[in-house]
Amino acid sequence: MPSSQKERNESPINCIFFCEFDCVYGPKITYQVPDNTVQKEQFEAFNVYLIPKKELEGRLITVNHSQLKILGYPVGLDGPQYSRNRLIFNLCFVCIPSMRTVQYEPVVKKLAHYLISLEKECQFISNEKTKSELPGFMSKIRDQLNSPDRACNLPITESTTIYLKVARVRPKPDPVEDEDVPIFLSSEGSIVPSEWDLTTQQVIPFIDGYRHVAMIAAEADVEVSLVKACIQNMIYYEIVTIIPIFLYSNSYVATPRIGNLVESSELQEECLRFVARAPNSRPQFRAVFQFYCSMTPGVTVRDLCIRLNPNNNGIDERKLVRFGSLKGLIRRLYKYPILADVTDSASIAHQRGVFYRYFDGEHSYDKICVETGKSHAELEEAVEKHPSAIVCWK
Repeated sequence: MPSSQKERNESPINCIFFCEFDCVYGPKITYQVPDNTVQKEQFEAFNVYLIPKKELEGRLITVNHSQLKILGYPVGLDGPQYSRNRLIFNLCFVCIPSMRTVQYEPVVKKLAHYLISLEKECQFISNEKTKSELPGFMSKIRDQLNSPDRACNLPITESTTIYLKVARVRPKPDPVEDEDVPIFLSSEGSIVPSEWDLTTQQVIPFIDGYRHVAMIAAEADVEVSLVKACIQNMIYYEIVTIIPIFLYSNSYVATPRIGNLVESSELQEECLRFVARAPNSRPQFRAVFQFYCSMTPGVTVRDLCIRLNPNNNGIDERKLVRFGSLKGLIRRLYKYPILADVTDSASIAHQRGVFYRYFDGEHSYDKICVETGKSHAELEEAVEKHPSAIVCWK
């Protein structure tokens, strides 16, 4: 789902309320902004979850009730300075039940920990005078987190400022494979290595859009499982994405997105800058578009270079393939070897060569070559020699 669509499905914060356990009245809403969003009768129906037993304190709580979706993080603090030796409170967000609210969970938790720290430092919650300032702070937090910036920067005391940010929650990326090639989505110069862990700092210099994961691990002298974890983390934060290994024997096909290259002058300009052989020159758009549109099944990059001679047109074919893959203008066709004769047992296949145990239709040429350390040419030769080996393109 596009990020803009995700954001439209995210609920705004309709209300923020502060509830607590009062030694006389029991659980109650002390403040809410705007007023009367949550009625007394509604609160009484679900307050057992927001001012809960001790076992549920310090946990994120979500309650759906009466067309309200409430997110809270109940807090309980012990001490002789409190009535009944205990202070119990919860600062809650009220949202729309049918819309997405998971993005607020870390904010609610962080806000609760700010209040815990303020209480321990200056009795901010247990002191009625300072507690009375909460509605003003709650109103500003709601307004700032609902703003386009989705961020809050709010001084509370001379020594404490609340910093909150609603982060877009992304789906977990697919597992990273040995043969995957990471490439930066923006300029590598915009990456600040010191903001990452030491392993990622060690990996970043080897990400160039050509080295695959196994090669990066070998050259960076980092365990391949750690490199995969680093790359997957950077994919999650949209720092890098994955493209196929580049080989002149690869075949590609244009995708429906190729039309965007004709319709968008901005994309055209970005493409021409990216694929140019020399920094200060621009190839003709016609030549670039012709190269992309000539990509068809069974036609390799080598075939296209012989036919179209991109060098004479100022085009770097490696960069052209990288850009097309990065923008989804083209799609790699992968080759999967299969043993058509099912009677050819694994033991016989193993005797015939190192490759044949991979001929199951689930291992691409790239995966087989990376795992065995052999070249595509050697694999191709093994396919040709085996009487029942066939190749599936997909």
